[in-house]
Order: sequence, then structure tokens, then C-alpha cells
Amino acid sequence: MPRSAFPDKDDRPAVIKTWQTDKKFTDPDLLKLQNGVSLMSNYFFYVTMNSGDAPKRLDLAEAITHITDPALKDVYLRDAVAGSRMKIEEYEKVAPSIKPYMISNASKTFLVEYEKVLHKNVGQKGLEFTYNDINDKPVSFSDFKGKYVYIDLWATWCGPCKAEIPHMKKIEEDYHDKNIVFVSLSLDKPKDAQKWKDFVTKEQLKGIQLMADKDFASAVAKNYDVNAIPRFLLFDTKGNIINADALRPSNPELRVQLDKLLKG
Repeated sequence: MPRSAFPDKDDRPAVIKTWQTDKKFTDPDLLKLQNGVSLMSNYFFYVTMNSGDAPKRLDLAEAITHITDPALKDVYLRDAVAGSRMKIEEYEKVAPSIKPYMISNASKTFLVEYEKVLHKNVGQKGLEFTYNDINDKPVSFSDFKGKYVYIDLWATWCGPCKAEIPHMKKIEEDYHDKNIVFVSLSLDKPKDAQKWKDFVTKEQLKGIQLMADKDFASAVAKNYDVNAIPRFLLFDTKGNIINADALRPSNPELRVQLDKLLKG
């Protein structure tokens, strides 16, 4: 008789549960298959999505415990890191656990270039800009000198951006008396300026609310190669870049990073 619903995780056959624990990839001949690396990636994606009550990010250090062959580990990690879109902080946290297994010349060369791109803007002077707040008062980046600056690039039409708003409100509230300013910089189109102002007022958005002058063609978007939002930027007290693709407010690691900076 057909099932009326998918089984709960606890009701699945025992053999399925072993998929998440035993060693799966032992033969380097897997690399001879055109989709060999994809087979490993798809397996780990399945395990990640089905190993708990809520989906979580793939743990590369845990994933390679299912791979016994050194060549398979090497190729899998190179492919996984390349497609991971990790932030600097996330990469630096996992790097000590995975770099010892990335042993081929191809992987070593890849890591050099990957880390170069990841850190390409770190330490550079942040772009000076001046944009208006909801009262049409001009506010400049240099106004924040002496404070850490966390900038949220967003728009009223952006669903993922709006999903970050509760987290942004909370973190701004919790760090309100600290040496850091939180800036929300809208990339809405100029014709939607009133819509943006109404949204800020209705949602009672805190922090510093600004709107760029030319949406994605504005200087700030072009300078930081912003082609998708939300995007977050973090600067030190001298206005230099800490991360031009910073952690989101919803990521608990952001608080860890901010606490470390503010204590320093």
C-alpha cells in the first residue's frame, strides 16, 4: 500500500542510518569516472541535509572522515572549497583541519590563489562615500572614523535581505554602546526613494539608514564588486577593510568576531 507521507528520520530502515557513519570512499579509481567527485559531493550534501532536525552547513573536516584514500580526499577538498563561498573567518577556522590533506601540487597551487582572492582587499582603505539618510541629510563614510563600521548593503525588494533585518536589529541593539556603528545602505533604485523611506519608518529600522545614489551602479557597489545582495562589509577604526564580504548578522560567528575586535 502506498505511503501517505514520507517516513520520519527515526523510522527509516537501519541501513540508511549507516550511510551517515561508515567509510564510503576508499578506491582512487573513483576519480576515473567523469562524475566521481560529484558522487562524493552529492553524498555529503545528502548526509548534511538529513542528519539533524534542521539543515546545516557542510562540515568539511567531518566529511573527509568518510574518505580513506588520500587522493580522493585531496580532490574532494579542492572541489568543495572552490564551491563553498566561505567567508574569510569561516575558511580560517576550517583550514587547519583540511590543508594537511590537500597534498597535490594542484591543490597547493589552488590554495595559494584561493587565499590570495579571499584576502585581496584586507587592509586597504575603504571607499569614501556620502549618501543621504531618510531626512535627506548627507552622511559620509569618514564620519565614522575612530569606530568599527559594519555596513549592510540591501534593498526593500530583496527577500534574503529582509530575512536578516531581525538579526541586524538585535545585533545593533546589543552593541549599541560599543565602539562600532551599524550602517544599512540601500541599493534601491532612485525612483523608489520614498518606498525605502516608508519601509525604514514602518519597520522601525535602527542604526544609520542611508540610500545609495545609483543602486547597483553607485560607487560603493562598483568599488566592492557587489552584484548580489545582501552583502556585508566590515571596517576597522581607521576606515580600512577587515572584510569586504563579511559574515551575516544571522551567523553567530559574527558576534565572536566583533567581540574579539572590540576587546583588542
